[in-house]
Amino acid sequence: MALELTDTTIEHRGSSYALSGGPTEWAITRAGTPLGHLVVKSSAGEEGEPVYTTSLPDGTAGNLEGTDWEQVVRGHLNEFDPEIADPTSDVPSAGG
Repeated sequence: MALELTDTTIEHRGSSYALSGGPTEWAITRAGTPLGHLVVKSSAGEEGEPVYTTSLPDGTAGNLEGTDWEQVVRGHLNEFDPEIADPTSDVPSAGG
């Protein structure tokens, strides 16, 4: 599923996240805090759909890629947003 908007917001685990930019890279932020970027890795993957990946704010490549941009972003947030608790950890998240 192609992301054709320049700016959009998604809700994930009780927080709102903004994606702004486009057409090949979007900044991912929560309340103005940069959490990374969604990047078009290939405009036409094996099935003809765009393939998305992520990067951290410092430019380090993320671990996820796929054709469903929203799932790629959600996976990135689960891994890199310090406000989201690791479900396998006994340590509470930074946000509570």
